[in-house]
Amino acid sequence: MSKHSSISRVAMIMFLYAALMLTFGVLAYLIAPPGANATTAIIATGACAAIMVAMGVMSLMIKTKRKVGMIGIHLGLVLPLVFAGVFLTRAGSNYRSSGVYNYFEDSYQADIKSRDVTDTDSLRESFLSGAKPENGKDIPEYDKAYLGFILTLLFGFSVAAFMFLLLSRPELPPKPEAKAASPKPEKAKKPEPVKADPSPASEPAEPEKPESES
Repeated sequence: MSKHSSISRVAMIMFLYAALMLTFGVLAYLIAPPGANATTAIIATGACAAIMVAMGVMSLMIKTKRKVGMIGIHLGLVLPLVFAGVFLTRAGSNYRSSGVYNYFEDSYQADIKSRDVTDTDSLRESFLSGAKPENGKDIPEYDKAYLGFILTLLFGFSVAAFMFLLLSRPELPPKPEAKAASPKPEKAKKPEPVKADPSPASEPAEPEKPESES
């Protein structure tokens, strides 16, 4: 597998994971019961999906902008694991909330059945306000089990995305070589001055005197 195709594969996994998160967010919005803050699911998953798309785009820039590409590849690998932890934590919270809701709902249904009265909103509100502990949290108004189930699925897909990205780590292109510094031109050497001969110059020979005639 070439370097380009391996990087493209990593980016494609990130894009598919982002699309999957957004799909589950829309699903949570569609099946939310009355009274639920359904738009939160789309906003949360949409933000996570946008981040993963950004990581995928950044990873594709590894050849032109190496630092940006490295950030995209490594953050894109770690983020699914971070999201998995968040999804699992929120799933546990929603399952606990569902258990509290079902406990009081069963108690309420048993109460109206024993008294043989009609179920009305005012009667339900009166029962729940009386059943709520003084220092306890508010009793959930709807069953959040659906949200816990979707978050559990997102946890599983996030772990799977992390594993696929880990096994598909691309072979990074080599770092661009630094340009070799051009050698400085050598300065022309100045001609060395000719040193004068320290030996004294020979004196010119004196002309011979003519011999005197006798």
